[in-house]
Amino acid sequence: MSIEKRRNLVASFLRRCVKYANASIDRKRDKGEEEEVVKWVAYRDFTDHAVMEVSNGDLDSWLEEE
Repeated sequence: MSIEKRRNLVASFLRRCVKYANASIDRKRDKGEEEEVVKWVAYRDFTDHAVMEVSNGDLDSWLEEE
């Protein structure tokens, strides 16, 4: 698999994780679980940043075969 295909696959997965995190944040807010919201926001923000790094090739070395 080419590095571009790997990059796209990982970025796609991470974007799904961000969507899931956003839904989890909404659920936790609806339940009044603010302590959990903070954790999910941190996870979402970190994952969203990883999407950017993977998409622009910054982490290509992580995607190479050993």
